[in-house]
Amino acid sequence: MGDLVDLRRKGPVARVVMHRKGNNAIAEDLMLDLAAAFGELGADQSVRVIVLASDYEKYFSVGADLTSMMGIDRDAPDAADQIALFMRRMNHHFNAIERCPKPVIAAINGHALGGGSELTLCCDFRIMIEDGRSRIGQTEASLGIIPGAGGTQRLPRLIGKARATRYLIESSRLSAKEAEAVGWVDRAVAPEEFPAAVDELAGNLAKAATFAIAMIKDSVRRGDGLPLDEALEVESQNFARAALSTDAAIGIMSFLSKQEPEFTGS
Repeated sequence: MGDLVDLRRKGPVARVVMHRKGNNAIAEDLMLDLAAAFGELGADQSVRVIVLASDYEKYFSVGADLTSMMGIDRDAPDAADQIALFMRRMNHHFNAIERCPKPVIAAINGHALGGGSELTLCCDFRIMIEDGRSRIGQTEASLGIIPGAGGTQRLPRLIGKARATRYLIESSRLSAKEAEAVGWVDRAVAPEEFPAAVDELAGNLAKAATFAIAMIKDSVRRGDGLPLDEALEVESQNFARAALSTDAAIGIMSFLSKQEPEFTGS
């Protein structure tokens, strides 16, 4: 799957493993590969859960590859338009992760800064290693720029406007424990427990009714910010889709017969 991303499958769990130039700096080549991987896995009925991971021990992703910005002609009349167009393309790639119908876990095994943090914000679950050195943060303001791939929008929705604004302005770098305390990550895990924690969550999600999960994700995303009546209409439509699914039939029959359901994801 591309030159910068590997797909590793074990049963219903698929891992998307990044390996770009030693630290997974964010650039369009990496994001193209990631978008393609999530598109493929999202459509694969045999895949029940996806783990986004890094092949590098100390880095999940260090953020944007800033060398790409150095080639911009700042004096060109359309310089701002060029940059905005580039970021719209990048956001399209990031959206492919957020809108994937399967549950997605970010396995944050090292630094996740700038665009690397924005990658994790597109995921449904974030498990981060607590090793005394790894940090997560939207650090763009320290470079005189701002997050451009969702950091100013997804982080406030996740942890609250006031707290997120302070972290964004201060370019804060949080440890896993600090990030867990404010809800930026779901779990901070010691290094020796990190692989097992990711595997356990992935295994539990792989047994779940993943079609219903897809409908939950879609309802939350599309309903966010809508007037309540419009959001409830989105929910109603997705409830109907879920209720007519094979998993719903399995779940209800299993409940009535007091058996553990074996969902199919359809």
